[in-house]
Amino acid sequence: MEPSVERRCHVLIGSSLVLLTIGIGYCVVVGTCLADFLVVIAGLFLGWVGLFYCVGNSSIWGT
Repeated sequence: MEPSVERRCHVLIGSSLVLLTIGIGYCVVVGTCLADFLVVIAGLFLGWVGLFYCVGNSSIWGT
C-alpha cells in the first residue's frame, strides 16, 4: 500500500474511532443520547468508508 493511501486509511479509521468513543461515551456518562446520535452515525459512516477504502487499495488485489 502506498504511504499516502496508508495515511488516509489511518486518518479515516482513527477519526471514526474517536467519534464513536465520544458519542457512545457521552451517552453512557451523561445519559442523553439524542444529540450524540449524529456523532455516532458520523463515526459509523467514516468507519465503513475507511474500511472500503483501505480494503480497495490494499495489495491483496495484485495491483
